[in-house]
Amino acid sequence: MNKYALISVSDKTGIETLAMELEALGYKILSTSNTARHLKQFCRSLVQVSDYTGFPEILGGRVKTLHPKIHGGILADRANDAHIRSLMEHGIDSIDIVVVNLYPFADVRMKENSTHAEIIENIDIGGPSLIRAAAKNYRHVTVLCDPKDYVPTLEHLKQSSELPECISSYLAQKAFAMVSQYDSIIAGYFEDYINENYPAEEMPPFMDLSCSLKQQLRYGENPHQKAAFYVNKGDGWEVLHGKELSFNNILDIDSSLRAIRLFPEPTVIIIKHCNPCGIGSGHNLADAYRKAFATDTVAPFGGIVVVNRKLDLEAAVMINRIFTEIIIAPAYEDGVLEVLMKKKSRRLISYDPAILAKPGNPFEIKTMRWGYLAQEWDNVSESIEDWQVVTHRQPSKEEFAAMIYGWKAVSLLKSNAIALGYPDQIIGFGIGQTSRIDSTSIAIWKAKKFHHDLSKAVCASDGFFPYRDSIDELYQAGIKAVIQPGGSKGDEECIKACDELDMSMVFTGYRHFRH
Repeated sequence: MNKYALISVSDKTGIETLAMELEALGYKILSTSNTARHLKQFCRSLVQVSDYTGFPEILGGRVKTLHPKIHGGILADRANDAHIRSLMEHGIDSIDIVVVNLYPFADVRMKENSTHAEIIENIDIGGPSLIRAAAKNYRHVTVLCDPKDYVPTLEHLKQSSELPECISSYLAQKAFAMVSQYDSIIAGYFEDYINENYPAEEMPPFMDLSCSLKQQLRYGENPHQKAAFYVNKGDGWEVLHGKELSFNNILDIDSSLRAIRLFPEPTVIIIKHCNPCGIGSGHNLADAYRKAFATDTVAPFGGIVVVNRKLDLEAAVMINRIFTEIIIAPAYEDGVLEVLMKKKSRRLISYDPAILAKPGNPFEIKTMRWGYLAQEWDNVSESIEDWQVVTHRQPSKEEFAAMIYGWKAVSLLKSNAIALGYPDQIIGFGIGQTSRIDSTSIAIWKAKKFHHDLSKAVCASDGFFPYRDSIDELYQAGIKAVIQPGGSKGDEECIKACDELDMSMVFTGYRHFRH
C-alpha cells in the first residue's frame, strides 16, 4: 500500500518545503486542485484528489474531498484488522498525514465590501471534516493545521516514522481547537446577521468562547500568575514601539479605547489601573492634554494617555515631559514617533478608529469559577431627550453641557462613582467606594487638592443617591447642579434637598454601574 500525505490549504505559507520534505520521506502527495497547481512544480509524485477518487470536484468546488476513499484512508485504525481488511477490499490507501487549513472566512467577513453571499461561500466544509477525522485518529495520522508546526514535525518524522504521542495529541488538540474557533466565528457572524436583520429579544441559547492565542505574557495580574492574550477577532490596534505588553497593560488599553470612543471633540484621557484620572477636551490635543493633566497632576505619572486625533508634535512634547507608560493614538504626525521613541521602554500604540464604533465581541463576558456571565454592552448611547429636570431650578446652558460631559465620564469609572467637571474637563473623581457619600467626599477632596473651582462644576453620579447627605456635601463645596439616574426610594428626599438649596437636578433614567 502507498502512504499518502494529503495537502489542501488556503494559506500556502511554507507548503512547498513541507511537500518536498515529505516526498523525500517516502510520502506521495495527494492534493486538491488549487493546491495541486501550486505544488506541481515542486513535487514528482503529486496526485490530485479527483484522480485518486475517480470522482470530479463538483458544485464549483464545494465538494472536493468528501469521499470514502479519502475519509476511509484517514479514519482507519491501523491496529484494527477489520479496518485494514476493509481498506484492502475497497482499494483504499492509508493517508497518514493531513495538512489542511481553512477558507479565510474571518478575513472575507471583515472586508468592507464583502456581500453576504461571498461570506457564506467562504464557509469551509471539507476542510473541517478532514481535520476532525485526522485529529480523531491522531494515534495513526498526523494532522497539521498551522504552518508553525511544519518544521518541528518534519524534524520528528526524520528521526522516526511515528510521532511521540505527546506531539500527536498536541497537534490533535490544536486541530480541534482551530475548528471550534472557526465554527465559533461563523456562528458569531450569523448571530450578528440575525440581530441586524431580525433583532433578537433574548440572549442566545448557546455561546462559544473559542479564540486563538495572540501572545504569551510574562505573567498575569501578579508575577505568580501565568497569563496569555487570546483573541477571536482582529483587535484593531498594534504596538509600534516599546517593551512587550503585560497583562495589566492590555487591560488598560481596553479601558482606554472604551473611554475615548465617547468623546467626538479633540480629547485626551489619562488612564490609571483601568480608571480615568484625567479627561479633557479642547480645540486641539495640546489644549485637551493641559486640561486632562490638570485634573490630577500626580496620578498621570506612569499612566496611559489615549487621544482621538492624529498625535501632533506640540501635544507629544507635552506628554513626553513625564513618564508615560503607554501612548495610544489613531496615527502620529511626521516626527512625533522619533521624539517619543527616545524612551525605549515606552509602548506606542496605534489603533483603527473604526474599532470604536462597535465592539468586536457581541457581548461583554465575565468569567466565574463555575461559568460565565454575559450581557449586552453598555454603550452609553441614551438620548438626552429622555432626561428630566426634577427640581424648581433649571440648569444653565453651561451646566447642562457639563452634565452631558460628566455623564459620559462617570460611566467609565468603577462604581460607586462620582465625577465633577465642566463642559470640557473633569476636575474630580470619586471611584470604586462602598458608599456613595464616600465617593462624593473623595471627588470633592481631589478637586480641592488640585485647586479647581467647584462653584462652576456639576456632579455626575453613576447610580442614584439613596440619601440627601451627598447633596448637602456637594452644596457646601459650591456645586449647584447634579445629574443622576434616579429611581431610589430616597428620590423625593434628594429633590426636596435640592429645592431647599436652590440646586438643579436632572434624572437620566439610566444607570451606568461598572462593578
